[in-house]
Amino acid sequence: MARALRIPQEYLAKILRRLARAGVLISTRGKAGGFRLAAPPQRVRLHAIVAPFDDLGGPRRCLLGRPHCSDRFACAAHDRWRRVADAMNEFLRQTTLADVARNGAPTE
Repeated sequence: MARALRIPQEYLAKILRRLARAGVLISTRGKAGGFRLAAPPQRVRLHAIVAPFDDLGGPRRCLLGRPHCSDRFACAAHDRWRRVADAMNEFLRQTTLADVARNGAPTE
């Protein structure tokens, strides 16, 4: 899998372990061990896969890097960025692995 994704095997192992700790994957040790989905692909939302790596529920970071950016003290990009970030979060919550697989994997 690491070769197909063109990433170091150790890096992939860390990603898979984190997903297992989050309950997305089940890890089995031993000669025939490995990782598998903890639920059918129709029940695995992309949000569950992304959440262990990015704080999706926390405060939205300012697109322009300002330390304090809110509806009350907005930067120039705040309103548009809020709509994009909200749409992305909604996409991640609604889309399952089965949805992604049904549409085919991207190829190079």
